[in-house]
Amino acid sequence: MARYLLKRTARCVVAGAAVVGLAVAGVAVVAPPAVAGELGFAYVANSQSDTVTTISVSTGGTATIRVGGGPSAVAISPDGSLAYVANTTSDSVSAIRTATKSVVATFASGGSRPAGVAFNALGTRAFVTNAGSDTVSTIDTATHGVVALTAVGKSPTGITVTPDGTRAYVSNTNSNTVSVLDTTTTAHVDDIAVGTRPGRLAATPDSSKVLVVNTGSGDVSVLDTGSNRRIQTVAVGAGPSGVAVAPDGLRAYVSNGADDTVTVLDTDPATTDSIAVRYVVRVGHRPTGVAISPDGDKVYVSNSESGTTSVIDTATTRVSTADVDSGPTGIATGVPQTLTAAVSLGDSFISGVAGRWQGNGVREELRGSDVLGTDRAVYRCGPLGTDSCKNDPKIVYGRSYDNKCLRSYSAQIQAADLPVTRRINLACSGADTSNIINTPLKNEPPQSRQLALVARDYQVKLVVLNVGGNDIGFRDIIKSCVITYLRSGPRCRGEKATAFTNGLVRAETNVALAIDKVREVMAAAGHHRDDYRFVLQSYPSPVPTGAQIRYPEANGYDRYQVGGCPVYNSDADWVRNVVVPKIADSLEYVADQKEVEFLDVRDLFSGHEVCARSAEQATDYDNHLKPQLGDKAEWARFLDATPFVNQGDTDESVHPNYYGQQALGSCLTAFYEYSGDKWNHLCRNVPGKGAKHVVLDQID
Repeated sequence: MARYLLKRTARCVVAGAAVVGLAVAGVAVVAPPAVAGELGFAYVANSQSDTVTTISVSTGGTATIRVGGGPSAVAISPDGSLAYVANTTSDSVSAIRTATKSVVATFASGGSRPAGVAFNALGTRAFVTNAGSDTVSTIDTATHGVVALTAVGKSPTGITVTPDGTRAYVSNTNSNTVSVLDTTTTAHVDDIAVGTRPGRLAATPDSSKVLVVNTGSGDVSVLDTGSNRRIQTVAVGAGPSGVAVAPDGLRAYVSNGADDTVTVLDTDPATTDSIAVRYVVRVGHRPTGVAISPDGDKVYVSNSESGTTSVIDTATTRVSTADVDSGPTGIATGVPQTLTAAVSLGDSFISGVAGRWQGNGVREELRGSDVLGTDRAVYRCGPLGTDSCKNDPKIVYGRSYDNKCLRSYSAQIQAADLPVTRRINLACSGADTSNIINTPLKNEPPQSRQLALVARDYQVKLVVLNVGGNDIGFRDIIKSCVITYLRSGPRCRGEKATAFTNGLVRAETNVALAIDKVREVMAAAGHHRDDYRFVLQSYPSPVPTGAQIRYPEANGYDRYQVGGCPVYNSDADWVRNVVVPKIADSLEYVADQKEVEFLDVRDLFSGHEVCARSAEQATDYDNHLKPQLGDKAEWARFLDATPFVNQGDTDESVHPNYYGQQALGSCLTAFYEYSGDKWNHLCRNVPGKGAKHVVLDQID
């Protein structure tokens, strides 16, 4: 195979998850448009004049739209085409077509004193809080009709829907709680105790946290959406009222109604272990709602007692003022756009299994610790910051931990920096090709059926398929090699060679059928082959060759109990030099036959495999506040045949860990940036560099 016909080096920096449509009571953020020109509009609900004022982000020009009585909150649909306004005193909702700035419908909210409004991720439903009847109305946006009522706490006001579209969080002002709703079933699934008189809310772009302002206690509650727990309380100014999170997730802005300020919070997970106050900006009188322009350059703050909106330049913190009508409260920003998506399909290697672990730590029992900083699922640690920790895998895997699909927030599709509205992970641990085509798995429909729903509502720009390993029995091969070593049995190479060869033949046929099914689904949704890129990806090797294992073959204790790589040298050679390359070559053949692109990652973890001589485990100097860096870490999880105490799930073994997933994301970023005419690609890392540095080569 002639390689390096065309070479291109990419230094890839992994970005945060793209924002789809972040909505709270009076605050909505829509992702930046892909077209030049108007940068969007701010919509301000003026409660004392029964109007909405629109402000051009580009020019500052304004227009006025008359709505129902006492408008208090506004939200904009994810595609920017529709605005919903909650009219508190008339118990109604006004629907505004943003292109014409005209009211196209006014309808009953379904309850008393509507106070907050938010859209789901697809814009097909809206949710309205009814403060006077302690309910949330679900509205079909196609008909503007109420289709469900859900009972929540006392005086629900604020509401936000997480950008992944799965949950709505509702603040109950007189219950001092936040209710959690399933946006699909509208069921009330959980309640979380927060501060006094909670109001508006905002979710982070990666859907991992929700911020709740507590007007009575003068603070912000930080909620973890994976566990639905309050994990932090941040003191802000007096009488906080509104909150918004920047599109890049690095800052949050809280309006303090009783002291005429906005508190700026540092929410960047890369620079702080917890959310902290950054600085304070003075604005108009009685600031209430907060929204951020789609490009993140401006913050809009409605000042309810001065009839103005303050506009904060996020780069300089300078404040300008726009005049609006009387009693401005809720505010939202948005712009019409085309919703685009990148989608990953396949098994555990792409779903994000083992994303809980950033490197590998000592395998002795460390109950209550952060395992030398490798465990990303810890919280509420003790005085030292690394001891007496609690852990919850849902912090990393979210609700996919319940059915064991194990989609981590750091999975390849999420780690990649792609210019799309949403990055959607449909892959599931344990999937084989049948689960792509027509067989449900873990109470989920076949992935092709899930893809059909995405393709219906989004312009899909990229499909990444990583499947075939379970058809071949790849993980079973590793498990067999581990058991053979631990039992001093015959080499697994001889025992598994025939089964492996037969599995390869079977997988080639099945992967081809899976590709056909994906093409069929995309075509049925109106996507021509030239409209999107379709890439089949191979698997990285989790083990080095025997000579590169840093623990002697004869020292079983170190290889197993310390290193987590209990395999014979000859079996390691077989896996690294035969099994992984043959799988890659087989998938490349299928890709060529089916005319899809191919991404070869067989060598991507070279030097960072489990027990590799050039890699290291975390040490006593590392912790979750200052973890081991990826340039030295192992990028795959321990090789386990049986569960190991306090080191997560056996399902995580063998798979790319957090750093491995970051490397795969960097590879995918470089692949998507390539605009040449070659269809076969190979990624490799840069020795001595971390997971954000890869080289993308084109191959024949």
